[in-house]
Amino acid sequence: MLALATLIGPALALALSGLLVPGLFASAAAFLLIATGLSVSAYDAGRVVACRLQLPRPDAVGSLLGLGMVALCLAVPPLALVVALVGGAWGAGTLLLTRGGADAGRSLAA
Repeated sequence: MLALATLIGPALALALSGLLVPGLFASAAAFLLIATGLSVSAYDAGRVVACRLQLPRPDAVGSLLGLGMVALCLAVPPLALVVALVGGAWGAGTLLLTRGGADAGRSLAA
């Protein structure tokens, strides 16, 4: 949520002050962050379902299950908005925390 807040707030401020091009770039970065986070969340959710059902190749089948779950959510627009925002924030947080954990591990080992 902090990553999205640091992008959305300045984008809105830039757009309201008349600097539309930098505001557009900040909005595009926030959109890409949400889209990337949603793909990570869909993959994680699908992989968990595939592992629970003991399906073969949980990575490949899980990604298809996650994509299918997101596609089913698109049928109901309010649900699609909630899934996109929550899933995007969750997945982006997962990526940021995973990256921070890897960097912290390297600095401790050195």
